[in-house]
Amino acid sequence: MKTITVKLPDFLDATLAASAAARRSSKSAVVRDALMLALPEAPKLPRSARKPTVHDRLAKYQGAGATGISDLASNPRYLEGYGR
Repeated sequence: MKTITVKLPDFLDATLAASAAARRSSKSAVVRDALMLALPEAPKLPRSARKPTVHDRLAKYQGAGATGISDLASNPRYLEGYGR
């Protein structure tokens, strides 16, 4: 990976630092992600090289607890007595 130097005004550096802290990543990672989004010709990383999303992490739980009842979440009949 190549290294570059960028001059930033103080307010932008503070914003970058806050964003990096919120994401628990480095300033470099935040800048790389921003450049990937800002530059249309930038190649997109393959799914396997990207950080997994919440959906990716929870995919193994999809369908867990299946009841076989297709309208369980929308039919009030199934909520009778719930929470009593």
